Amino acid sequence: MDELEMIRHKKMLELMRRAGMIEEKPREPKVVIEVITSPGCPYCPIAWAMAQELERRYEGVVAKELSVATPEGRRKAMEHNIMGTPTVLINNRVEFVGVPNFAEFERRVKRHLSA
Repeated sequence: MDELEMIRHKKMLELMRRAGMIEEKPREPKVVIEVITSPGCPYCPIAWAMAQELERRYEGVVAKELSVATPEGRRKAMEHNIMGTPTVLINNRVEFVGVPNFAEFERRVKRHLSA
């Protein structure tokens, strides 16, 4: 296949994707950050904002907020024996209790991305 043919092929695939003729598999996130929060906690919004910033900065990172006021949040807190908020889990493992240092939070996310 010559260069012009490759360009035509790529362009045709792109047009077919846009038209919905080809489905792309959604990529699984490499890093899932879960911030366990509680209503009225003054520190939880800070930890959640950090997680959202890391999600924005790095492809493959997904951030989720789970409040202990919801059944899913309570289940996750019980599963990990979480007694304080905010608690940050990375890939279903407790990494921080309380508001993390942003540089350390970012370093740990990068470590998971490169693994």
